Amino acid sequence: MPTVAQPTRNERREAARRERLAREAAAVRRTRLRRLGGVLAAAAAVVAVLVAISAAGSGSGSATNASPSSPVAGARETSALLSGVPQHGLTLGDPNAPIRVVEFADLQCPFCRDYALNTMPTLVNRYVRTGKVRMEFRSLAFIGADSVSAARVAQAAAQQDKLWNFVDLAYRNQGKEDSGWASDATLRRLVAAVPGLDADRAFAARDGAAVTDALKAAGTLATRSGVQSTPTFLVGRGSRLKAVDAAGLPAAITAAVGS
Repeated sequence: MPTVAQPTRNERREAARRERLAREAAAVRRTRLRRLGGVLAAAAAVVAVLVAISAAGSGSGSATNASPSSPVAGARETSALLSGVPQHGLTLGDPNAPIRVVEFADLQCPFCRDYALNTMPTLVNRYVRTGKVRMEFRSLAFIGADSVSAARVAQAAAQQDKLWNFVDLAYRNQGKEDSGWASDATLRRLVAAVPGLDADRAFAARDGAAVTDALKAAGTLATRSGVQSTPTFLVGRGSRLKAVDAAGLPAAITAAVGS
């Protein structure tokens, strides 16, 4: 019988290190999956929870020390990133672009923020502006009350084709999870910093049936698509979409575009 080569000491150490890192990553993932699963388990229950939390948190304590008239952090960068890029409801870019990217995210999620600030700008400039890719944003609100408050205003902004501006500003001004950062005062400041977005109209719409139905639809689509963490992306042509995480998104888009 042929002799089976035994792993070297360095190989054993490297294997043990990979196993340890995999266990740690799995533990973090399980924690976030339990939280996400609690929201996506039943779409009908999600809607009732969203309405109740939003109503209870409306007008709750301020999470910012900034005065209403002070500049909003990141407003200039957000405007520069999205200026000239068409928006239609949830969609950023040419609605007829051949490649579709669907993003599932929570506006309180720090990993979603990292993607939005560090990876998305390159993708927008390289693929969305050139008409190759269109992006869709689906709000999930599983972390807590601030998630719900921000998601509702984002969805209301979509009615005025300004969702992506609001979402980018929300990430740039994101506070600690469930610290109360998404107060009415803060959300109004963010809305006011988006050119062309009517704040009164957005706040009048945020608790309406259309917003509730849209958030329910996002949760239903996430469940049907097997979304288990945020951010998660579906990438592809037409209805042939592949789920990837933020790290795998650039390569997935490049492969789908073919260049």
